[in-house]
Amino acid sequence: MVSPNQSLPSVHVHVLDNQHEVLFESIERLEKAMADGQSTAELPQIINALYTYASQHGPTEERLMTAYAYPWRDVHTIEHQKFFTRLREVERMVGEGHSTAAIQTLSRLRGWLEKHIEEWDTKLGDFLNSRGID
Repeated sequence: MVSPNQSLPSVHVHVLDNQHEVLFESIERLEKAMADGQSTAELPQIINALYTYASQHGPTEERLMTAYAYPWRDVHTIEHQKFFTRLREVERMVGEGHSTAAIQTLSRLRGWLEKHIEEWDTKLGDFLNSRGID
């Protein structure tokens, strides 16, 4: 897993690496806000900002997969939906006041994202690199 002091795994496609960095920064911001006990009014705003950014990142990958006829596009797209499902679970827990459970779920979301990048996005990056995209 990537800790805040480690660098993220690179998929060697600049736009995707840059977006992954922002996603992790957003998750770290949310983790810090939750650990610091920020008000319930602030947490949904941070979650919404993370959701909004992820909603831009997924389609970026999906457009590249479609444009270059990536053979695992459909399965990879389903993986993106899993992220949103988990993020909505964090949001629900925060809304219901289950801060400890929300922090644990957020930790699992971070782990899922790291694994997704290492397994799925690295394959996509290799595929795009083989077609001259970096």
